[in-house]
Amino acid sequence: MTEPVERRFELSAGTFRVLAWPGRTPMAVFLHGLSGIADVWRATIEALPNQFACVGLDQRGHGHSPQPPDGYSLNRYVSDTIDLIGALGDQPVHLVGHSMGARVALVLAARAPHLLRSVSILDIGPEQWQANIDGSVAAFNRMPNRFASRDDALAYASRGRLGFVADEAMLFRRLRELPGGAYEWLADPDALKATVRAHRSRNYWKEWASIRVPALFVRGGDSTEVRPAIAFKMRATNPAIRYEEFEGVAHNIPLLAPDRLAATLNTFWQSLEDDRT
Repeated sequence: MTEPVERRFELSAGTFRVLAWPGRTPMAVFLHGLSGIADVWRATIEALPNQFACVGLDQRGHGHSPQPPDGYSLNRYVSDTIDLIGALGDQPVHLVGHSMGARVALVLAARAPHLLRSVSILDIGPEQWQANIDGSVAAFNRMPNRFASRDDALAYASRGRLGFVADEAMLFRRLRELPGGAYEWLADPDALKATVRAHRSRNYWKEWASIRVPALFVRGGDSTEVRPAIAFKMRATNPAIRYEEFEGVAHNIPLLAPDRLAATLNTFWQSLEDDRT
């Protein structure tokens, strides 16, 4: 696919950055995970057949999008996505979310199904999980807010401290350069901690059970984010949702297995097109 166009959308909460790839409708909207940016979807979207238009959103508190004073509740993230879908033309879209973005997609699919052609939920569960909050907050507290140089940032990433093998281009898309050559994260660490506390402090089993739009769930076979018992309960609670497991792949599916993810999404979407003919 062609290089995406960077655009800005004026939504209710402020000016949000998106990456847009051209194509036909129905459009696909992609939501990144906690601490991510729209760019994490580049490899997946570029591996898709050149057919549907695709949009990746920098969500609130992340990337080049705003840090709104109304906070980081899941409802706020859902509202931002609903606003974006309306700004894109208010036609049903294929919604794809990973991790934090997958929880946003899950809840939106339950509450506003008329906005969606389908939903794809990548490696997140609907359960409340205090240990996940504690571990995530501790990890953000350990993470340096600033690096003195480009080499320092690369050294930190190369030690695997980001939870995945980061390539240099992706790393520096998540950082801003400061006067004097230092770097800091685009995402606000306090926003990230507030987000995980808000999103993991309650469960969304009711929303999961109520999803009726065509839905796909993908779990990384080596993921510790969706525990096997939770995955089993999810399949039992809503058996209408299609289930895929990527054996040997950890949590960060868009960066670790983009080609396989693109093929899986394309097969899923094509099946929906075939059902309409």
